[in-house]
Amino acid sequence: MPTQQSMLVSFFVTMIFNLLSGLYTPIESMPAWAQMITRFNPVSYFIEVMRMVMLKGSGLVDIRYHILAMFGFAFF
Repeated sequence: MPTQQSMLVSFFVTMIFNLLSGLYTPIESMPAWAQMITRFNPVSYFIEVMRMVMLKGSGLVDIRYHILAMFGFAFF
């Protein structure tokens, strides 16, 4: 029973992280409260890095802030 509950909670959290990551809708078009929550979502930084590298051809200098943010989340 506790395993099922933890799977349900993890599915719920994962769905919220995915929906607020900026993958499906741009972060700039979200309401202000959702943009603030998205800044605490590590998935959003990864999505931004992938877009910058794949679409714009950005290098390490361009994505250094996002990489540092992801390392901060990993350390915390």
